[in-house]
Amino acid sequence: MTRKKQQYYDWQATFSRQTGNQGEFCIVVGAKGIGKTFGLRKQCVNDYLKHGWHFCEVCRTKDEMKVVRQGYFDKLQNAGLFSDYIFKIIGQTGYIAREPEKDSKTSNYVEKPDWQVLCYFVALTAFQTEKKRTYTDVHRFIFDEAIIDRKDRYHRYLPNEFLVLANLLDSVSRQLPDGEQYRVYVLGNACDLTCPYMRYLGIDRIPEFGYSFWHNKSVLLHYVEPWDKDERQAQTLVGRMLNGTDESEMVFGNVFNVAYTGDVAQKSKNARYAYAIKYGEQVYSIWIDYGQGLCYISSKLPKDAINVFTITKADASLDYTAIERTSPYLQILNKFFYLGTLRYESSAMREMFLTILEFMGIR
Repeated sequence: MTRKKQQYYDWQATFSRQTGNQGEFCIVVGAKGIGKTFGLRKQCVNDYLKHGWHFCEVCRTKDEMKVVRQGYFDKLQNAGLFSDYIFKIIGQTGYIAREPEKDSKTSNYVEKPDWQVLCYFVALTAFQTEKKRTYTDVHRFIFDEAIIDRKDRYHRYLPNEFLVLANLLDSVSRQLPDGEQYRVYVLGNACDLTCPYMRYLGIDRIPEFGYSFWHNKSVLLHYVEPWDKDERQAQTLVGRMLNGTDESEMVFGNVFNVAYTGDVAQKSKNARYAYAIKYGEQVYSIWIDYGQGLCYISSKLPKDAINVFTITKADASLDYTAIERTSPYLQILNKFFYLGTLRYESSAMREMFLTILEFMGIR
């Protein structure tokens, strides 16, 4: 469904729903090109000019941070905003200054710009070594493009990524004056319902379009209904090339590609625990009902569970044994997969476990 006709994302409608402790952590899932990033950066600069507040741009890695810093304020200035000000970025800090007068003959500034700190750039992978930095008056955190397409083989979530972000928020927010609040904004497209942020905050199903509160109302999710999808898609070469594909619905229609529910089912009473696989923060238990010929994937692990395996060295420990790809346990799983007899307790569980199967060479 395509809705008419809104030009850019309305951040004021989102801010108005963040009252008190409600919606302190905000996730905005919207199609590309609707102005999510532009509008939030604009608001953050206005915050500084009005209140003296700083903001923090969060990136996953140092390499991503380098890319993000390039031309960070260019779109705002190219749109004619903040024309009385100039910006610069040195290292991992962004600065702002009112533009001084220029000499009419040399075009040089008559006075040196009075540069003031505006924002900070932080890479999650480097935060442990940089958390001793001073961060003053940070009231908004932005994590743009936080949701990774599950088909993207070149980018991965960090181990325990949500907890790494939580530690960052805790460390930086401690430097706020008592009684002052901060807000977190995680921005992305509808490409992975199983991302760490959805999973940790209990968003385990495709939401309805619009605003909804989760996690005791501390989380505000805005699943943005697309507008003018066909028009925006027709305006780009990539859009025309993707027309009619699942990728088109994801990129321009903001639709999670997990609509099929034929393999979603709760495990039967006769299903028996076989083993479990740990991947990242989640443990997936494997249950088999030999009478039905079905294999169930569940998040519920029985007490004193045995045969809990990992598939990565990062997850291996004294409690978890790394599983070999030639293991008979994986051969059993492989058989159920190709027979189409795997069942998952939710659509989100299916998407998460399909990632694991692909990692193990089962596809």
